[in-house]
Amino acid sequence: MTITDTNQVVETKIEDEYNVGEGEGEEDDGTANEGFEDGTEVASGSYVVPKEVAVEELANYKGHKDLRDQCPAAVRNMLEEKDLIPTYDKFVKTIADTKETRGSILGKWKDQQFISVLDQFRDDFTAKGVKVALCKRKSGKGTHRWLEFIDVDKLEENGRSYVPQYDVANLSGQVIKTAYTKLQFPNGVAAEELKQWKGRDKLNEKIPIYVEKMMQEHDLLNEYDQMVKHVIEAGVGSRFKNWNIEKLKELIEEYKPMFSSKGVDIFVCHKQEYISHGQYGGHVENFRWIEFVDRAEQPSYQPQRDAETKDEGCAVM
Repeated sequence: MTITDTNQVVETKIEDEYNVGEGEGEEDDGTANEGFEDGTEVASGSYVVPKEVAVEELANYKGHKDLRDQCPAAVRNMLEEKDLIPTYDKFVKTIADTKETRGSILGKWKDQQFISVLDQFRDDFTAKGVKVALCKRKSGKGTHRWLEFIDVDKLEENGRSYVPQYDVANLSGQVIKTAYTKLQFPNGVAAEELKQWKGRDKLNEKIPIYVEKMMQEHDLLNEYDQMVKHVIEAGVGSRFKNWNIEKLKELIEEYKPMFSSKGVDIFVCHKQEYISHGQYGGHVENFRWIEFVDRAEQPSYQPQRDAETKDEGCAVM
C-alpha cells in the first residue's frame, strides 16, 4: 500500500546552526567523493571537490575579516586567469561591509543574508565561466562553511560533471534528524528514513513526497514498490525483526541496476551516535535511510553516510 506522506519533509530555516563540540558522542562518518582524488579536501577531509574547483573556507565566527583580507592562492590564480579579481574584491568587501550577513555578538554567518549578497554578483562570475556556491556541512566535528569557485569551462574541457552537493542555495528542505545533528539533502536527492520503531510498518504505509515525485518522473514506482516489499521481508534480523544493515546493503545492491537504468542511483546509509547516560554509561543509536539520486540533477553526488564504507557494530534499537 502506497500513501503519500507529506509529513516526512521537515522545512528548516537556512540559518539554523549547530556549534562545534555539541555532538561529543558523534562520529563523523561521512565519505569523500569518489573520482576526485586529484581535488581538494574540505570540511576536515569529509568532502573532496575536483581540481577544477577552488575553495575558500570560512571561519564560523567573525570570519568576515579573513574573507576580506585574505584570498587563497588557488582562488586568486583562477580568478586572475578569468579577469575576475575586481569582481571578487567587490564581492568580499560587500560581504564584510554588510553587517546583516552575520550575528551582532559572535559574528556567526547568516546564510540567507550571505546568499542575498552573493546573488548580486552571480551573473558577473557566470559571464566569465565561474560558478560560485556557498556550501555548508554539519557533523559532530562542527559546522563547516566554504565558498566554491567552479571553473565551468575546465570541467567541460576535461569531460567531467560536478554539482556542489552542499550548496546552501540548492537545499530541498528534506531533513533527517539524529540525536546530534540534522542531515540536509539537495535538490535531486530524495531520502527515505528507515525508522527504528515500527520501521517496517511505516515503510509499508507511506512514501515520502520527494521520493514519490522522483519515482513518478523516472517511471520507477513499480520497481520501488517491489524493492520496499523485499526490504520489509528480508532486510531485518531473524529474531527481533530489527533492521539489519548487512542485509539491507545486499538488498539495495540487487536493485541498483534497475534504478540506474532509468537514471537514479540508490544507496543505503547509516549513522551511529553514542548517547551518553552520564554516570550510567550510554548506548549507540543507529539511524538508517535510503537515498535516491537523480543523476541528471546530481551527477557527482555521493551519499553523506554511505553504509558501504563503514560496518555497523552492535545495534542498540
